[in-house]
Amino acid sequence: MISQCQNLNKTIQRLSLSSNIFKLQYFSTTAPIPKVTNKKLKVTIKNKDKLDIPSNNFVNNKDNNINGPSLKINYVGGGELENNSTSPSPAQSSSTSPQSTTTTTFKNNNNNNNNNNNNNNNNNNNNNNNNNNNNNNNNNNNNFSNSSNENNSSTFVSSHYKVNEESMLSYLDRKKLVYKIIGKQIIVKECPLCHDTKGKFDNFWKLYISRETAAFFCHRCGCKGSWIDLKVNLGDLSLDHSNHNSIIKSPTTTTTTTTTTTANKTSTHEESTISIADLKKMLNYSNELNNHQDVIKKLTGKEKGERGLSKEVLEFYKVGVTSQQFFFNDEWQEHKCITFPWTTLDKKGNIQVHRCKLRSTKEKSLQRIEPKGGKWGFFGWHTVPSDAKEIILTEGEYDAMAVYQETAIPTISLPNGANSLPIALLPLLERFEKIYLWMDDDVPGMEGAAKFSEKLGIQRTFIVSTKQNDPNGPKDANDALLAGKDLKAILSTAANIPHDQICDFSDVRSIIHNELKDPLSVIGKQSKWFPSFNKILKGHRKGELTIFSGPTGIGKTSVLSQLSLDFCSQGTRTLWGSFELKVPRLARKMLSQFSNRNLDKHVENYQEIADNFSNIPMYFLRFFGSTQVDKVIDAMEYAVYVQDVEHIVLDNLQFMLGAQAKGIERFEIMDDSIEKLRKFASQKNVHITLVIHPRKQDIDQVLNINDIFGTAKATQEADNVIILQNSKNNQRYLDIKKNRFSGDLGIIPLSFEKETNRFSESNEFDNNNLNSNNNLNNNNLNNNLNSNNNNNNNNNNNNNNNNNNIN
Repeated sequence: MISQCQNLNKTIQRLSLSSNIFKLQYFSTTAPIPKVTNKKLKVTIKNKDKLDIPSNNFVNNKDNNINGPSLKINYVGGGELENNSTSPSPAQSSSTSPQSTTTTTFKNNNNNNNNNNNNNNNNNNNNNNNNNNNNNNNNNNNNFSNSSNENNSSTFVSSHYKVNEESMLSYLDRKKLVYKIIGKQIIVKECPLCHDTKGKFDNFWKLYISRETAAFFCHRCGCKGSWIDLKVNLGDLSLDHSNHNSIIKSPTTTTTTTTTTTANKTSTHEESTISIADLKKMLNYSNELNNHQDVIKKLTGKEKGERGLSKEVLEFYKVGVTSQQFFFNDEWQEHKCITFPWTTLDKKGNIQVHRCKLRSTKEKSLQRIEPKGGKWGFFGWHTVPSDAKEIILTEGEYDAMAVYQETAIPTISLPNGANSLPIALLPLLERFEKIYLWMDDDVPGMEGAAKFSEKLGIQRTFIVSTKQNDPNGPKDANDALLAGKDLKAILSTAANIPHDQICDFSDVRSIIHNELKDPLSVIGKQSKWFPSFNKILKGHRKGELTIFSGPTGIGKTSVLSQLSLDFCSQGTRTLWGSFELKVPRLARKMLSQFSNRNLDKHVENYQEIADNFSNIPMYFLRFFGSTQVDKVIDAMEYAVYVQDVEHIVLDNLQFMLGAQAKGIERFEIMDDSIEKLRKFASQKNVHITLVIHPRKQDIDQVLNINDIFGTAKATQEADNVIILQNSKNNQRYLDIKKNRFSGDLGIIPLSFEKETNRFSESNEFDNNNLNSNNNLNNNNLNNNLNSNNNNNNNNNNNNNNNNNNIN
């Protein structure tokens, strides 16, 4: 029962009647709100005796039974309708622009003559008012279902995405917003995006938030969008690349990404530096395949190391051949590469290639995405029919072709494997009713499947288990093809992720067996620069909280910077938040460590170093100094959703909390912050490294767990506790004080190279310099020292390979 404005394409939501003048407010589902949104509209009755407006559109129904063909409206105070690029109204999208006029006509299809019902309508007035929320509630599903699709935010959120209701209510509590829960919606008393309600009851309870998707819609001001959009418009996230941006990417000179945020919309523009020559070259890769019979044999054969794919499928997916140079074994080498194009279709149905993944035919680890810059894409997207309702996403290109070959169901490959699913690709998948995730049946693959299914929508996403509970079964779809398995039968067993709080033994049986059979799959990412780190802590694992401490000025930030670079260079997507150092200073330190050079002496190499650094998935928080932990968590949540961040470093807790409280209240805030960070690490399956300074101690005193500032909650919640110590002769070492995973403790002696800001493991350390508190760890120390020589010799080679092979 909502009237439609034909000329301006506006939808009228509420009408209030006063004598012969209607005052109304409106919202738009297809056009931006004009600049004069917050003004009243005056409606003049034309042919009053023949005017009809449905009664449930009125707040005051004194004269609601008026029949007639139309209403004529104009803005009180005049003024033309203007484009809202600077409007304070958030989260609107537009496919048509409003006409520049101040009057229009609202047609109404009802022509009933009910002039004798005034008394009855007056008696029902209170009922109509009380049911206003229910009427709005009936129309909410349509508003919510379209909000994500229509929103022009740079942060696309699928309409199938489910947000944790507990976190939603916690956020509303933090913003001191009064709300109630009715059915599938959370209804907020006063919309913080609206103009002043003036205390009128009729202006309350208009902001609806879906309990499932967290999409919001205000029936008073018309604001709508995703949960992230709401946080942006309330000032808790900033997505523009200004000095107040919450999250920024490491600097790059190959791709320029600019994000512009107005009050009503956010848009991202990715300027590609890909030349026409590059595009033509990539189109010709597939034509080269027939000229390389060795590659065809490798792809179509069924012997060990071959793929078992048909020639027709290879041609269908436009697989090609080219050559590329890689830095490998301390030298540049020319490698023949198989090419996997990221494709789209133009309006005429012609295949367009905008980027290619190149994989060496000799060395599996050597791969690259060319050319640098440009947008993300799917391998095989051109093969998907426009009317397809279901699709299969695989971790690798060979898997995609194997699945399509056996099932004939549209199948594409993820651009980053199990590492990430770029949100730029989510709109392409929005139309599908069912999505199968066919990842590798190992720990990283299943973790990626769980993470991506949340982005895509758990209800429509089905996870495929290739091994079918057989511990010795094939790991991926291509292995299953070569093993002669029935891929259609495997696909038919796909299922949704079960409820995260309920499971039985069958859900963990295969997980335990995989851990026993392949311990390396669960111990975490291995450090290449600190081999003893692997011996004691076993690895760097997701879902854990590490507390890192040490005296002031000892080098905590430098050590953590290097450790995070170590893992990030291996593909661990990392978010750094330094509340003590501003981003340029921290990034400069990282550049020096990453390149193993003194930047002051290699200014001429800066662009090359910056280019290599920009290829690793390192992101930074712009927060500096005292910041509320909830705002930090908002930014962390955004980074996990958008960038698939897996490791978050916060340096340090004292600077972050600043002077937000004093006395006993300060300890309470610290405990609350640690509890929230612990919960975030577990729920989002990310590793959080939190720096906490120790209490003031004598400079020569060795620190213990009890010396870490605050209550015992920090070290109790932590999975790992690491303290950077000073020995009697002023040599620094890492002291592992807690290790929940394996229980192993020990120390790692360090030496420091001031020229490059790098630490390395030391092969010389005098045990007599240790405080008695560390005597129990001496055996571990001796073992670590004996193993350092061989491991340290490989660090430079690994670093060089990482710089050249990571996109």
